[in-house]
Amino acid sequence: MIKMLKEEAVEHGDKLQLIPIERLLNLHHELQAFEENEELNGFQKWIINDLYKFDVPEVGFTIKSIILIALPHPSHAKIEFISRGEEYNFVSLVMPDFDRTEKYLKDFLAIKNYHIEEAPNIPMKRLAAQSGLAAYGKNNICYIEGMGSMFSFAAYFTDITCKEKEDDWSSMRHTDACANCLICQNNCPTGAIRADRFLIDNEKCLSFFNEGPGDFPDWLPTSAHHSLYDCLKCQMKCPMNKDYVNHMIGPIKFDENETDMLLTGNPYENFSPELKDKAKLLGFDKWLPAIPRNLKTLIKLSNEND
Repeated sequence: MIKMLKEEAVEHGDKLQLIPIERLLNLHHELQAFEENEELNGFQKWIINDLYKFDVPEVGFTIKSIILIALPHPSHAKIEFISRGEEYNFVSLVMPDFDRTEKYLKDFLAIKNYHIEEAPNIPMKRLAAQSGLAAYGKNNICYIEGMGSMFSFAAYFTDITCKEKEDDWSSMRHTDACANCLICQNNCPTGAIRADRFLIDNEKCLSFFNEGPGDFPDWLPTSAHHSLYDCLKCQMKCPMNKDYVNHMIGPIKFDENETDMLLTGNPYENFSPELKDKAKLLGFDKWLPAIPRNLKTLIKLSNEND
């Protein structure tokens, strides 16, 4: 069954690993020990203690394992905005079609009388790097052969049996290519990737600031801003992504009315169906409170550089 499930994912362009549910509890203990023995910042402690969920929920079936699946996507999208009659061109991340993946999994498993339930907020990167699905890079991003880091994870609880002796669980897998490479460290615009440890300082990462509202700190260099949200610098320069960085889409165009709606912080429910589709495709529907400030910053920098 596990082999057939993996083959089904590959047929749809994805890759997955089936992980015994007991590994989630094991990982909880590992992360608690990690927190006790490592100097972590406040954001890292919040991720371990508040964001991650380790309890197995009550659903309509007996949960026996986790389907962890990697969905490839383009490296980025070119995006075009019109504001006050002027055209502005930037870049954005791109999200895969999670609904498509969930549908084919449900269809495939229903025939065999198995079930899935979404498993949000479990530590997917860590599960991937210990289950054999991926390896962890120095920039704290996962890499998978044939995808680089240009993918997103989704996870589902399921009633498929997967015994611990059947999985490929190990300690954290790190990418060999990172051992003697400083490219991501040298290209990080905020110095978040550290020379003295593998764990980044995520409270200095550009993504930490441009995925939430509020003023940017004074020390943050204006040259760091380049994407509608998040940060692409380390991934675009990484040698492990050399075969994938030119896989892009776009331009995704926003007319003057759509641009104004984003600049003024209009709520998602006021978006047209077309604007909702663009927000979902580019993934910024999850970070809407930050988008007006980010877009204004990019437009201002563009005008200053003209």
